[in-house]
Amino acid sequence: MFSNDSVKNAEACRFCWMCRHICPVAGSTGNEAWTPRARGLMVSMMEKGTEFTADIADIMYKCSLCDACANDCVTNFKPSCYTKEARTQAIVQGLAPLGVLQAIENIQSVQNIYGESRAPEVIQAVADLPEQAEVLLYLGQSGGARAGAVGLAAISLLKKAGVPFTVLKEEPASGAFLEELMGDTGDVQEQAQKTAHAIRTTGAKILVALNPHDACMFRDQYSQWGLLPGVEAVTITAYLAGLIAQGKLVPRKVALQASMQDPCRLARGIGETQAVREILAALGVELKELFLHGEMTRCCGGPVLNSHSPQVVRSMVATRAGDAKRIGSTCIITACPDCQDLMTRYETGEVKIVDLFALLDKNC
Repeated sequence: MFSNDSVKNAEACRFCWMCRHICPVAGSTGNEAWTPRARGLMVSMMEKGTEFTADIADIMYKCSLCDACANDCVTNFKPSCYTKEARTQAIVQGLAPLGVLQAIENIQSVQNIYGESRAPEVIQAVADLPEQAEVLLYLGQSGGARAGAVGLAAISLLKKAGVPFTVLKEEPASGAFLEELMGDTGDVQEQAQKTAHAIRTTGAKILVALNPHDACMFRDQYSQWGLLPGVEAVTITAYLAGLIAQGKLVPRKVALQASMQDPCRLARGIGETQAVREILAALGVELKELFLHGEMTRCCGGPVLNSHSPQVVRSMVATRAGDAKRIGSTCIITACPDCQDLMTRYETGEVKIVDLFALLDKNC
């Protein structure tokens, strides 16, 4: 049922509990069945004949695939590999949770995990942009819809910097969320090919991804599949830090003390932690680092997990807000439209959530 690599990882993880403390899902909920070790044990049991049930499938989806476990593993095992393969099997066997199936349907039908169209304000903001440009800003599913204010701030910043750029008027999904939902399948590659074609029509040489999920997808899978030859994929944070260094954006200093919520895909998937801090330094923000930050950052959920288990994401956001409160921080800055949407949605108000891009746009 599982690949040799996944079985090897699962057999190793089933005997180890060293990442138990670092898992943001299990840590915020206290559910031992939702640890990487528990999923490894279940994969091992299925390889030995245990039936793959809907209950086991549900457990395989109680994971944000943030790779905190892999990052903390001194023996270089990666629980996300067997977790994603189990999700593929869950889809094939019709065992996936209903929320997962609805999210997949939303992406395939309207190119958005939320089943929502692009925000009217975003549509208006990109209406006068050229069809082709050297730089393409890819807003992603959250930045174009539910967290449209983040997308608007990114658009405004590139305009202020005088960057000749464009945004796809009809932006197909990158395949990042689809891969998280169903694993590495032909459907994901087909979606990626469709999106790569749309990107190539713009003639862009630099692809600026607003969402770290999409940035990882463009940098890793698209590169592996040879879909965007000659196109450089960069994160919006690295791109904006570069514009500030070049003097094309000149931020005003703000009187703000805050903590940084490093996006897990940005910090661990791409290994980028410095660019956001360069932007914060340019703004004069007094940074109070959370105990788990940088590559050790604690994930606050994600649209895929939220699509079927919002109560888990609510717990994860509360845990992250608690991290800030324990060090006396009353403000968390996000650098990801997903983080901004979910932390704003579920935070109780004790900690203020501020979008990095909106803050920069307001002070440039």
